[in-house]
Amino acid sequence: MPLNGRFTLTHQLQGWDNALEWIVVDEKSSGSAVRNEISTSGYSLINLRASHTWNQVRLDFGIENLFDRYYVLPTGGAYTGQGSTMAINGIPWGIGVPGMGRSAYVGVKVQF
Repeated sequence: MPLNGRFTLTHQLQGWDNALEWIVVDEKSSGSAVRNEISTSGYSLINLRASHTWNQVRLDFGIENLFDRYYVLPTGGAYTGQGSTMAINGIPWGIGVPGMGRSAYVGVKVQF
């Protein structure tokens, strides 16, 4: 895994927990030829998270990859799930696995 960092700014007020997260990953320019590792570009992502807690209920929601950035996972391996990968004219070796696009989630936790 290349040099990377995760920075989070949090805020708490009257049952609310909010977070703005910035993920930064450097490019992967050197890899093992024996393991068929591929080079990847660097990227950064922004995630938003919030939750509110009442007596016995907590509501969580957020958006991951807020700006829907395309990125390739440095340790994700090679992508072989498209087209005829075993054919002569199939996908060339060395296409990295793309990371997840923008996604939203909601969760509820109830304690009793």
